[in-house]
Amino acid sequence: MRKLSNIAENFQEWLFNTVVSNNLVYNTCWEDPRLDRQMLQLDRQSRVVMLTSAGCNALDYLLDGPQRIHCVDVNPAQNALMDLKQSLFKNGDFSLLWDFLGEGKREGAAFIYRQNLRCFLSSPSRRFWDNHIDYFIPSPTQPSFYFNGTSGKVALLIYKRIQRKGLSSIIRKLLDAHTIKEQTYYFNEIEPLLWNGFHKWLAGQHALTSMIGVPATQRNIIARKYDGGMFDFIQQALRRVFTRRPIHDNYFWRVYLTGSYRRDCCPNYLRKDYFQLLRRREHKIETHTSTLLQFLRNHPGPYTHFVLLDHQDWMANSKPELLAREWRYILDNSKAGTRILFRSAGTSVDFLPAFVRDRVYFQPELTSSLQARDRVGTYESTHLGLVQ
Repeated sequence: MRKLSNIAENFQEWLFNTVVSNNLVYNTCWEDPRLDRQMLQLDRQSRVVMLTSAGCNALDYLLDGPQRIHCVDVNPAQNALMDLKQSLFKNGDFSLLWDFLGEGKREGAAFIYRQNLRCFLSSPSRRFWDNHIDYFIPSPTQPSFYFNGTSGKVALLIYKRIQRKGLSSIIRKLLDAHTIKEQTYYFNEIEPLLWNGFHKWLAGQHALTSMIGVPATQRNIIARKYDGGMFDFIQQALRRVFTRRPIHDNYFWRVYLTGSYRRDCCPNYLRKDYFQLLRRREHKIETHTSTLLQFLRNHPGPYTHFVLLDHQDWMANSKPELLAREWRYILDNSKAGTRILFRSAGTSVDFLPAFVRDRVYFQPELTSSLQARDRVGTYESTHLGLVQ
């Protein structure tokens, strides 16, 4: 029995690694930078190391004027997306940036890419977008860039169900609501129509959770807390977001429910008021296609900030030796006062090695209060540590 369990775990890990290393997984960031910037307190001396994800938050951090941001991702597709976003700033046309990444679509995207954007890209990014620039060309079956990539495919399933059920109008009323009472009313109308037995089954499939970037280790953390597993977690997360937190400026859920942002509900990097400032600063972002360990070996610090997203969960309990090695490199490349930010599907930092908890002072009072204002709502906890 144990042998079969090991085979299953190894298959799940192989499936997840295959998905996240060969495909664009995240087409938008799924962490709230409004809270990040309060915790990170970036300034002109800040030297940041962060996981790239979709690059939205790296651009957001530029508003605080850090000296350098190193975006590190083992998945070249994620760095290609960061590179494309920088190319749209280099090109200098805000309307083009908005069409590609605000609306998520542009007729003639392939021609525009070849004429105006490709010249700014690195060779690996050119290879990726030469084959995938059609992500931005709308079609009846793929109406938006935000319904492409593996997480986008899952969003497309939800979008199509909304269309089939005739819920588009009420979804928009929900997203435009300005009071908790109003949005709760609309959500209660929608919720019973969203789910059926098939969706409960689907939520438990490893292939689906791998597509949205959730590894087996994270699923196990969720299963220990939620009796109904991933489906129960999703239901409770949605109810938390739509009935307890203001939704009118929640661009995270808007883009996945509608396929586009709105001018007054979008990431900061898509706001016209910030375009010229970010255009002047985008060169401060450098991308590196490698693991975090490889990056720190090749580019020793010290660094003032590390933003690890939910990456720690990927190693929790399953790869303790790798987790400890990574933290030794992080601490070796830190200095007193370095801030380390990460999120988790769990509720504590007990899974971290003892030497980390001895040297890093965590601030649960601050992070707990901010967690209650997180617009994404899909993490159980946020952790900010200060290196002593």
